[in-house]
Amino acid sequence: MNKLGTREENILNFVIRDYVRNAAPISSGRIFDSGSFRLSPATIRNAMLELDREGFLEQPHTSSGRVPTDKAYRYFVDNLMAFKEPPKKERVLLDELIKDVRASHEILFENFARTLSEELGLFMGVASFKENAKVEGFGLERLFSEPEFDDKNLTVEFSRLVDNLEKVAERFFEGTSKSRPEVFIGEENPVEAREFSSVVMKFSNDEFGNCVIFSLGPKRMNYERASSFINFVVKDIIR
Repeated sequence: MNKLGTREENILNFVIRDYVRNAAPISSGRIFDSGSFRLSPATIRNAMLELDREGFLEQPHTSSGRVPTDKAYRYFVDNLMAFKEPPKKERVLLDELIKDVRASHEILFENFARTLSEELGLFMGVASFKENAKVEGFGLERLFSEPEFDDKNLTVEFSRLVDNLEKVAERFFEGTSKSRPEVFIGEENPVEAREFSSVVMKFSNDEFGNCVIFSLGPKRMNYERASSFINFVVKDIIR
């Protein structure tokens, strides 16, 4: 994918981050009023039109604003986001969790997915394939409060994934190759989840065997935060 110009890239970065926070389509007026850019309204409109033409933004039927496309999220993941260490308060919480995990492997499944889900506001899963496959997921109630799940079809589709969580975890483990979090958007997913995105990281060691940790949810997820959290906890587990 070709790199965008600086102006278009900065506006796309703003649109994605604002949309992730507020779940509302972004207009050129919203960008101008934010005070984040020393650009005229006309210049912002032209930049957004260019992003439209290039397939990075689209217009929902009921709004004059724009929302990111799958292509926009992929560009964001590849070019704009960064791994960030969690804030101090969250690092302390995660460090304590890791200590508990090392003391009792069962805690990996009892508390791990729950704690990460509560911190990220996403559905989290963790699986081990050391002997018999063991999978735990948490966060469905909170996830279903997101506006995307006003669409009953999406709710049913996501519930199907949760009902087959062991197979989902196996496919994520098989489809992940890197020693850092991988982001799958829509059709990129190694599971049947075209309307969703996932952040996945696998690891292996003598203590835990083959494991995979994954976050699964709407495409409007905070990829940067989820990737950073998962990267931090996995590195902490295996260090």
